[in-house]
Amino acid sequence: MNRVETYSTADLVQAERLAYWNHVACSTIGPLAIEAADRDRFGASMKCVRLRNCEIVSPVSNAATIRSVPGPAAAEVLNLQVQHCGRSTTRTGDRVCSLEPGDFTLYDPARTFRLDFSEATQVIVIRLPLTDAEGRMPGLRHMAGVPMRADHGPRAILSSFVRNAWQQLDGEELGWADSLCDVIWPLVQMAYSAEFAARPVVSPRERRREDMFRFIEAHLCEPQLSAHAMAAELGVSTRHVQMMFAEIGTTPGAYLQSRRLDRAARELSRTGGQAAVTEVAFGSGFNDLSTFCRVFRRKFGIAPRDYRAGRRTQ
Repeated sequence: MNRVETYSTADLVQAERLAYWNHVACSTIGPLAIEAADRDRFGASMKCVRLRNCEIVSPVSNAATIRSVPGPAAAEVLNLQVQHCGRSTTRTGDRVCSLEPGDFTLYDPARTFRLDFSEATQVIVIRLPLTDAEGRMPGLRHMAGVPMRADHGPRAILSSFVRNAWQQLDGEELGWADSLCDVIWPLVQMAYSAEFAARPVVSPRERRREDMFRFIEAHLCEPQLSAHAMAAELGVSTRHVQMMFAEIGTTPGAYLQSRRLDRAARELSRTGGQAAVTEVAFGSGFNDLSTFCRVFRRKFGIAPRDYRAGRRTQ
């Protein structure tokens, strides 16, 4: 799989462009249905960059209406959308979010939404794994559709970082960019801190889910952490824990493995040649080196030693 892919309708005849663009949008961003404001003049392009634990895509399009088509696969990501050029309006349930250049919002592909723009528009979308979002900021997906004005403070910092980072990704080698998503999370936490403090009281089930992910992060590096241990901490059955993970499209074991691999990758990047792969593996909660090397390669497409040396696939 290429780390950088580009798409464009420029070389297609006009009659084929919209159908092609619907296919591209569904395969790169999520299950969407796109209607052009003017089919006879429609044109669009997109660049997609795949990083270690997230994807960044930036579509450019003429005026159009975009509707979500939620399905099982849509539950796997949470999208942070930054308005780069032009203006747009998103409707998520009873929330109406109008964005000016620099503003941003979250949208959950598993929920129904509608995006309208009446002029040429470019957005930058960071596709964050939902399991990471639940682990780092439980309940973040409830902020979907809330407009965030990038006029001052942490919001302006997050917006500026995303837009500037995207410009730097153009034509650059991408080894440095694998740490970009690790930087994004503290900025997202700062940007949404006020909204989290003011959000409505969540249901007991949501509160239990948040408690579960906090427990996981606190004990992530302990090899004995399991669905059974989570259930005992929450006072629920193991089956109940499994169902909570199923609602976000994964299993307890797969989630723990993914979070531990992300931690190991950060350690290998941070310490470079000084990091012993065995030490990083066991320090991240793995108790078998061969298993760690196998699943690391499967997720990142490269052996841990090569990742440590900075030899990322391009």
